[in-house]
Amino acid sequence: MKVFLAVFICKILYFIGTKIGRGSSLPGKITLKIFPDILRCLKLPETIIAVTGSNGKTTTTELIVHALKANGANVSWNREGSNQTEGIATLLLRVSSLTGNVLCDAIVMECDERYAKKIFEMVKPTILLVTNLCRDQLTRNGHQEFIEDCLRSAISAAGNDVHLILNTDDPYVAALITQGDTSIVSRFGIDIGQSGQGDGNFWALTQPKGVGGVTKNTHTGMYDDGAFCPVCKARMTYSYRITGHYGNYKCTVCSFKRHDPDFSLTDGMLKLKFPSITNLYNFCAAVAVAEAAGIRTDESVRVLDDYQLKSGRVLSLSIGDREGFLLLSKHENSFAYDTSLNWIIEQKKPCTVIILVDSISRKYYTSETSWLWDINFDLLADENVKNVVLAGRYINELAARFALSKVDREKIGYIADLSGLYENVKDNTTGDIYALTCFADKLKLLKAFNV
Repeated sequence: MKVFLAVFICKILYFIGTKIGRGSSLPGKITLKIFPDILRCLKLPETIIAVTGSNGKTTTTELIVHALKANGANVSWNREGSNQTEGIATLLLRVSSLTGNVLCDAIVMECDERYAKKIFEMVKPTILLVTNLCRDQLTRNGHQEFIEDCLRSAISAAGNDVHLILNTDDPYVAALITQGDTSIVSRFGIDIGQSGQGDGNFWALTQPKGVGGVTKNTHTGMYDDGAFCPVCKARMTYSYRITGHYGNYKCTVCSFKRHDPDFSLTDGMLKLKFPSITNLYNFCAAVAVAEAAGIRTDESVRVLDDYQLKSGRVLSLSIGDREGFLLLSKHENSFAYDTSLNWIIEQKKPCTVIILVDSISRKYYTSETSWLWDINFDLLADENVKNVVLAGRYINELAARFALSKVDREKIGYIADLSGLYENVKDNTTGDIYALTCFADKLKLLKAFNV
């Protein structure tokens, strides 16, 4: 009777919630208040995939789901992005029968890294992907080493039978598995300077168009999170860096070093709608997860080739005959911003870059803007960047940050009132348009551009 009531209540609340825009997590939250252990009572499918990490969760989850569905699987997933405990509860209960059978072949759960342990205590994944680990949401998460501890606890809660899929190029992710660990582990990453010939699940990446800058061995930007070993805290060395703290690393004191990946990519094996280094990692992670779920690598590559993402992280903009993109780059996450900025510069086209910070988070209130100082805005000193437009409520904080950047002051414009953003950009700037903002400000920018 408990299962029947819990599923019935959640389904009714989900139906009502979808009508008022509160259907993704509120039904699960209310149901868990009434039946705190209900998720342990459900009969789950054999394949339960969890995706967690600082960046790339939503995109990679969508890629995994597409690969599974294209191979005939009936898949349920939290497409709305509600990735905390309540959102997972809503997902599972709304696709269950009234007797508690989850009616699908596979569940794919995007899981918040802070809540993953709590989720896995109730729903144990069979496959767990960790995309990356970087500084993110200072007010909520603090330093990435705190999140590293959260993910270790989550892996422990998942149990020894879970198949781990780890980003081997990220030392913080690689350090989640210590020597002697008996977990099943597959690693994905990018290899530099190989021949480019595939062997089984392995393809070497030379240097695909649009994702350059992969052969440096020193960091760029405001900080170096790859400087110290996450195991013993001694200095690390890199034979090359791909981006940020990703690369081929080795501790100068202990035995910690990068493992060769089981899955990597070649520049000739796929076409990306948005060819960034981040999406290469997302793609490779999805292929590795699909393989763990029983789909041959060549088959998942085939169905993901040239796939158009539905999650809307990259959207088209235009002013007259001027083309452009809206790039959703997580506020409070310098890695996401730096990746987007690098991609813009690598296009080597005359352009205008809009930076919009009108609200910092859609999940909680904060006016903390120290994260702006972690972003490598000096990249915009490039000769192809003709104009930089700073916009939104936090325009003064942006102005202070850019005052200490290398960007020519004469290139910078300011507009606090978003109702005038379109006209300002149309009349006072040149070149292609790239707008960077967060999910919280996405709709405001689209409205300003009449999209």
